[in-house]
Amino acid sequence: MNPRHIFRGLVMAPMLMLAAACSEQSGQAQAVASTPAGATQYDLVLRNGTVVDGTGKDAYAADLAIVGGRIVAIGRLDTAAAGQVIDVSGKVIAPGFIDVHSHADRALDDPSTAAIEGFLRQGVTTAVYGVDGFLDLKRMQRYAEFGEQGGMGINFMAYIGHNAVRREVMGMDNREPDATELQQMQAIVRDAMEFGAAGLSTGLMYLPGSYASTEEVVALAKVTAPYGGVYDSHVRDPAKNLLASHQECLDIGLAAGVDPHPGHIKAVGAANFGKGPDIVNLVEAGIARGQNVTVDLYPYDGAATAPVIALLYPGEDERGQALRQRLAGIMTGALEAGDSLEQLTQDLRQYWRDAAAQPEILEQARAVTEQPPEDLYSWIEVVGYQSMRIVVSENKEYEGRMVVDLAEDLDITPFELYRQLIVAEGDNAMVTLGAIQEDDIRVVMRQPWAMISSDGAEVDPEHPRGRGTFPRVLGRYVREWGVLSLEEAVHKMSGLPARYLKLTDRGILREGAVADIVVFDPETVIDRATWSEPALYAEGVEHVFIGGDAALLHGQVSEQRFGRFVPFAPGATD
Repeated sequence: MNPRHIFRGLVMAPMLMLAAACSEQSGQAQAVASTPAGATQYDLVLRNGTVVDGTGKDAYAADLAIVGGRIVAIGRLDTAAAGQVIDVSGKVIAPGFIDVHSHADRALDDPSTAAIEGFLRQGVTTAVYGVDGFLDLKRMQRYAEFGEQGGMGINFMAYIGHNAVRREVMGMDNREPDATELQQMQAIVRDAMEFGAAGLSTGLMYLPGSYASTEEVVALAKVTAPYGGVYDSHVRDPAKNLLASHQECLDIGLAAGVDPHPGHIKAVGAANFGKGPDIVNLVEAGIARGQNVTVDLYPYDGAATAPVIALLYPGEDERGQALRQRLAGIMTGALEAGDSLEQLTQDLRQYWRDAAAQPEILEQARAVTEQPPEDLYSWIEVVGYQSMRIVVSENKEYEGRMVVDLAEDLDITPFELYRQLIVAEGDNAMVTLGAIQEDDIRVVMRQPWAMISSDGAEVDPEHPRGRGTFPRVLGRYVREWGVLSLEEAVHKMSGLPARYLKLTDRGILREGAVADIVVFDPETVIDRATWSEPALYAEGVEHVFIGGDAALLHGQVSEQRFGRFVPFAPGATD
């Protein structure tokens, strides 16, 4: 049972001027370069590739040259000399992917995981951290310093988190801030924007963010407006109030004068199946009233996963209270001395086994799980059994079943189904906390304002999205299913995120841009991670360059790390 589910400014080198004759035929750029014999004009040339430039325009055959970390030529460079030439025949050259909703920052707390290999192998060169409202300014600054020291594998941008700011000023109090407290929170947000935060992110489904009024969030989001900041949100109650929660996000953006961006958008839970078109209509209405609304989504039919054993709270008896305290310790990373995950699992299984003969304790446990006290966070109370689907079980007939449907077929309550699964399987049985229909994913994914994100973790991922998102889009949604064209998909993973983040030098392959580049095989790129084996690396990404440096070369991760903090600076160039 893993608890994580619960809760480079680059120095610009002198640019070499390219003497070239250019022509364009059928949308294909053709640049011809000549180089004196024996001269080394370029640092690196990628030769014989298919360029998908991130704009959404048609792919074309070309070579690409890099000098000093920048792209200096794209076209026919047959006679050009270079320090290094890589033949990428049959491969796609694309902008490095930008993951606008990532939890890979947890890997930066341990140098052994800070290469962020799982994302490099997907072609990600920049990730946005601080999503769901939990990143504070001190940690953002620490990560930026770590990058300058050569410690991290990919670039990052970051939001300042509302939950973190509120906790710093108000603790976990469930009340409105007074005038002084609001000013203190605004000052922290302002300091973060001065440091280079991209905007404000909220997690209004989580504590203490859920205690905040819409007006509080507007007051904080307004601070980011003079900086051109954006408003990203894990909306307040997606499972039970899907459309109203997303409307709140758009309304906050309008009132604050910033662009609203509902994160990892999805029609989640059985009550919302079929509402993908309603989400589209809601966003289009926001755009019609003059807002620049964008969203991101991941290509999976289930939201965050959890082991069933972590979802039920024991009762009010002495033994149950002790187990609840130990369970809280696991979730917060504060295990008591001498305790272990294995021992807790064993003790919980025995508790729930014994509880079968103790109806009073079972009733207490069900009450505290389904209607918890204010200081206890229960996923079952927040999203409901009706949102959950079993994704891993020793009983293969259970996998893929909605929890409420399976419980009905077995003539037991969902609570009792979970109790039985814990007794039978310990921490092996897993559910997604929010089932999603494939049709709803596709109708949103096709929209021009929808970009791809992972919402994934690097360390001990419990959901396949942390290892598979971007290759999954390319392998499944492009090659196998034809939901998107290759050019559309690449745009949604590079050019569109770059435009959203107001990045002028990344996300598009063009002369002068920072050489954040991915090279992949369009015939083999694929995700391998599954619900039961979520840590499997993706395949088909062969090279990844960050600022012109090879972070992944011929499938091998470099021992050097080239990731840096990319400050948010609308209209600026590196």
